Amino acid sequence: MDGLKVAPESRQIVVLTLSSAAVIAAGIAYLKWRRPRKGNRQYVSVGHVSKIYVHPVKSCRGQEVGEAEVTKQGLRLEGVMDRHLLIFYKDSFLDARTEPRVVLVSPQCVGDGQVRLEAPGMDPLTLPRPNKQKVYSISMWGVEGDAVDCGPEAAAWLEKFFGKTGYKLVMSTPGSKKRRADQHPKYKDIAKPDHKVGFQHETALLLASDASLGDLNNKLATPVAMRNFRPNIVVAGCEPFQEDDWQYVRIGDAEIRRMLPCDRCLMTTIDPETGMKNGTLEPLKTLRSYRLTEDEKYKAVFGHGPLFGLTCGVEQEGAIHIGDTVYVCT
Repeated sequence: MDGLKVAPESRQIVVLTLSSAAVIAAGIAYLKWRRPRKGNRQYVSVGHVSKIYVHPVKSCRGQEVGEAEVTKQGLRLEGVMDRHLLIFYKDSFLDARTEPRVVLVSPQCVGDGQVRLEAPGMDPLTLPRPNKQKVYSISMWGVEGDAVDCGPEAAAWLEKFFGKTGYKLVMSTPGSKKRRADQHPKYKDIAKPDHKVGFQHETALLLASDASLGDLNNKLATPVAMRNFRPNIVVAGCEPFQEDDWQYVRIGDAEIRRMLPCDRCLMTTIDPETGMKNGTLEPLKTLRSYRLTEDEKYKAVFGHGPLFGLTCGVEQEGAIHIGDTVYVCT
């Protein structure tokens, strides 16, 4: 699994054949070609912002907020960046696919760039300033960036919660080497060189809509929450999956550029309130029944991952608020 530079990475390496790589390149080139140029963009109103989530620690519970800053590297709240903190177990990064209980850890932004960890049965811990002398080179999905150790107090807190030793918490700090989206095969022909992130899955933002969730829930025996999909920005007022066609999104002064639809994985099957996996693989199973790409050009890009929401880069920074009008260009 990808992780610290010294760790073996064989479990996360994806070997692409020349033919599949060519298919991916062709599909991505088409997506890039069809984008409207800046001078030709015509925006229309499609709804408003209904929810904003900031996830200070990757794979942990997101904090629902009333406003946030959109930056090139993701959302920022009270000096804390989205998904710029990362948990390691031994030499591999941790997510809910390998440790579902991580979704019960609830990081809170408490001002002045500080984060407080909360979890059931645990005393809260306000994280100390990270030790900038201890720098790690982190590899995730083949894209590298730097992080610093958050210290033994944070490690001990995590070890107590998970009930075993070997944990550490690291942070992608301001000024450190960030992970470049254009170094990932899926985004190399779409992302720009300044699209750099902490520990997000290659892009600064994830956007979804209430209508798409409602459409999915109408097909499920037991509805799921938007938290299953871990977006940053949720739009209300549009039609189900209307976001599939959005190329640019404008909210206040912020302008967001669509990268690719978001293909979904087992993370969506973890109940965000209990940390338990769904035994029938819902909602992923139902999503796969009607949200797989039908375009041959993109099957190599998305595989068997059903599509829900958009991964996005940031063209123009700015503040966003609940209730802001959402304008889009298709």
